[in-house]
Amino acid sequence: MSIIYNQPQILGFYIAGLFEGDGHIVMPAVYNKHNPRWHITFHIKNQPLAQKLLSKVGSGFIRYKTKNNACVLTVSSVKGLKWVTAMTNGKFRTPKIYQMHLLIDWLNKHHSASIEKLPVCTKPVSGDSWLAGFIDADGSFGIRYTKKLPGVCQKVDAACKHKQRVSCRFRLEQRTVDLKTNVTYAGVLNLIANYLGVGLNTRSQTSTGKTYYIIEFSSLASITILINYLNAYPLLTAKLLDYNDWHTVAERIINKTHYTQDGLAEIRTIKAGMNMNRGVFNWQHLDEF
Repeated sequence: MSIIYNQPQILGFYIAGLFEGDGHIVMPAVYNKHNPRWHITFHIKNQPLAQKLLSKVGSGFIRYKTKNNACVLTVSSVKGLKWVTAMTNGKFRTPKIYQMHLLIDWLNKHHSASIEKLPVCTKPVSGDSWLAGFIDADGSFGIRYTKKLPGVCQKVDAACKHKQRVSCRFRLEQRTVDLKTNVTYAGVLNLIANYLGVGLNTRSQTSTGKTYYIIEFSSLASITILINYLNAYPLLTAKLLDYNDWHTVAERIINKTHYTQDGLAEIRTIKAGMNMNRGVFNWQHLDEF
């Protein structure tokens, strides 16, 4: 499935999307003494992907943040910085392109590079793997399974609040503005929302007072669009395993077998083992990568 990522153009869009969700570049305080550091942060369970990407870059290291259950892929050699730049230049869609342009300026000035600073990519998100990387960073898949309460709603009643419900939910969340440039994320998130056939909403985090953009849906029309996209450009983190389970339930809903005895039994089992409850991880999808 992931063999398509052996193609540099496709891998480059994926890395750009992943970086724009969970990456950042630290420029040196002493401009001509230290190298910039290009980082992508992963949950510790995604260490196999971080190692695989490190092998592709060919230069760098992985730093472990045990208190945060995280690991950070770091690239700081000129060779590695030129590689990630060549792979992702022209593929950025968010305000983080500002960081990429600073890196290009540094490479051009201090290492005789002549790299053109390509602008934000405005192509539809449906045509490349950028969105797969962005979802791997900031998306989530969930199953809602509400049991029917005993003694109520024995008859079929569409208005009953206590009837049994099964649905698949997708959620993608991102800050409203870039912290370094104060440039809004509205443009790219509207592109994603429009592609998936939903609106772009906001939510405020009570504990911090910060506001985030959110794309969320459970409609079959949007689910079908996302399935078709991820069939073409698969996820690479452990989130792929949650997506596969989510996809199985979505197929039951589409085929109207989710309320059968077998269907409900399977859905209960799937829901119980997804996301934070997952204990076994299969990384076979990286074997061909």
